[in-house]
Amino acid sequence: MLLVFLCQQRRLRDVALPTRVSQSSEDENVPEFCIDAGSKGNFARFINHSCEPNLFVQCVLSSHQDLRLARVVLFAADNIPPLQELTYDYGYTLDSVHGPDGNVKKLTCYCGALNCRKRLY
Repeated sequence: MLLVFLCQQRRLRDVALPTRVSQSSEDENVPEFCIDAGSKGNFARFINHSCEPNLFVQCVLSSHQDLRLARVVLFAADNIPPLQELTYDYGYTLDSVHGPDGNVKKLTCYCGALNCRKRLY
């Protein structure tokens, strides 16, 4: 089974994406994906991160079986009351983002959740 890691957002132009180590030779050609809403996108680009989100991300195939063309869809994790901010977990692993100099980039998380990880990456 091919694994595709989606839904990691890159907000800074100089941030390099984390790389995935291939588990077998058959998935070496699986592309890494990054959803970067820094310059264009739909309304989802305005949804903030939370360590305790009320939305979750699912990749969906519709009229084809090509994983490279999967649509990223946000679903409600539970009933969301009116006027509550919509949030989802951007999916970064701590210490997984490196700058062009090779050093680990760190970004503080300000989501305010009770179980906040204190860092986005």
